[in-house]
Amino acid sequence: MRTPRVLAVDIGAGHVACGVFGVGASGRLVLQQFALEPHTSDPALEARWSTEIAQSLGAIVARRRLSGRAAISVPGHLALTKFIRTPSLAKEKRMKIISFEAAENIPYPLEEVVWDHHVVADDGFDLEVMLTAVKFDAMQALCTAADAAGFPPERATPSGLALLHAFRYNYPKVIEPVIVANVGARSTNLLFIEGERFYIRTLALAGNAVTQAVAEELRIDFASAEALKVQVISGQSDLPAGSPSRAAVHKAAAAFCTRLQVEITRSAVNHRRQTGSGAAVMLYLTGGGSLIEELPGQLAEKLRLPVERYETFKAVDVAADARAAGAESSAHVLADLVGMATRLVAPQESEASLLPPALTEALAFRKRQPVLLAAAALAVLSLAPPVYYVHTIAATTQEMVSRHEGQLMPLRSVQNRNEQNLQQIGEATRQIAALRGAVETKANWVNFLSDLQGRLARIEDVWLDRLQVTRPPLPEPGSPDAAPVEPPPDGQPAAVPLAPKGPPVRLTLSGRLLDVRNPQSKVSPESLQRVKELLAGFAGSGFIKAVENERFDTNQNGLLYFDFTLVINPERAL
Repeated sequence: MRTPRVLAVDIGAGHVACGVFGVGASGRLVLQQFALEPHTSDPALEARWSTEIAQSLGAIVARRRLSGRAAISVPGHLALTKFIRTPSLAKEKRMKIISFEAAENIPYPLEEVVWDHHVVADDGFDLEVMLTAVKFDAMQALCTAADAAGFPPERATPSGLALLHAFRYNYPKVIEPVIVANVGARSTNLLFIEGERFYIRTLALAGNAVTQAVAEELRIDFASAEALKVQVISGQSDLPAGSPSRAAVHKAAAAFCTRLQVEITRSAVNHRRQTGSGAAVMLYLTGGGSLIEELPGQLAEKLRLPVERYETFKAVDVAADARAAGAESSAHVLADLVGMATRLVAPQESEASLLPPALTEALAFRKRQPVLLAAAALAVLSLAPPVYYVHTIAATTQEMVSRHEGQLMPLRSVQNRNEQNLQQIGEATRQIAALRGAVETKANWVNFLSDLQGRLARIEDVWLDRLQVTRPPLPEPGSPDAAPVEPPPDGQPAAVPLAPKGPPVRLTLSGRLLDVRNPQSKVSPESLQRVKELLAGFAGSGFIKAVENERFDTNQNGLLYFDFTLVINPERAL
């Protein structure tokens, strides 16, 4: 049976720590492998922070060969925490009111953040809930950096919640009100614990405040000030006791201790006022910023309560490999790392997840994959007998089809010849229709011209100068304007249409009328009336459907010019 393990990745503002945890024979957590990689915490390089994370994780992979799916912590300067109280509701109804409270208390639109909640306490009357959120872009960049380095995230826990898990695991018997302060590079997590209840506040005050003050005092860059601070505080500096650089570090550290004490005092007072909890009986210090030598004594004096160094590995065994990698000497920055692994020994432990929805869905699918694969395998096996039967039937059917295909080949050859013959018959039919139309049109032209001549003779002294035929294009066979044809009996050639049907033919005529009574003057109304009678006579002809576009010109003495268009009756096509 595979031994359960957790690969935890603590992503801090100034370092990345990785640890592989397992469970020992005694039931205690065991840190089996460990790696720590520092990186710059300069706030001015915020845009490069995710790149720094990827590079630090890449260095750990290259040096320690650590990689795989990991539980990651979200640093305090990225994660927002809010504590709310609502009326106690049934579990199935909680989410609606919690979502409403999240929209009210998270200072960003919910679609721009990844958020979750954690139930702190439920006494049946009031429900106390911790809301936590992180900007979606920042979380996506963090997960992308971890994934690119070989640590695809499967959990993302706020660092304050990881600190809570670690403290409860290491100090299970502490039930009195206590404060745990994890002083990092860019933020300080204050954890107030009293029994099962807790409260987290993140301060934007941490070790970088000392570095920035040193940089401003000595007028040096941030990286140089950070290196100087670490050397002086750790006691590794070779500077003389009266050195201005050493004095600047101690001055900045003293100012930081005072500010941190004020913030802790203010937070403790507000927490007690809002929750009614008791006064803390102990303060536990951890984090890189807690190494300032005078910090515990000053906090103890000002807060008037005992201050102890938090024991990161109080209930954790450190394997030889992890010890050789420097885990014990780096214990002051590993509190959150242990908190990411306590699920191994406390599987019922609940926590808020800040993984982006796409990653959460992908993880859920991966967890279902073994079940889906097993179901697919069973489905394939259950289908094997029917598939074999169907395959046998298909082979028999194919054999019968091949035999009938051989019998149908001669008949298909006859069918192809029949189709070719029918095409030839259709072409001959179209030619006959065209010839028949031409014959009928020829007789219509003779009759039409005779009728036209008779109507001109009745008017007298009128003649035509121009007659122009305008024929529209013939409709395609089968179009609405084509001549209808009755379907022929089966096996017989198609019937021949009598004449193509389509838009009417138009004749444009131009002519003149002689005004014999007034040859030297303008055309008289009488002559104009004669022309109109001529046009009216055309309208009454059986060949003419309508008379269009009538125009008259009376500008020449003794002559009336006229032109018009005759629309031919389609029933007597020309």
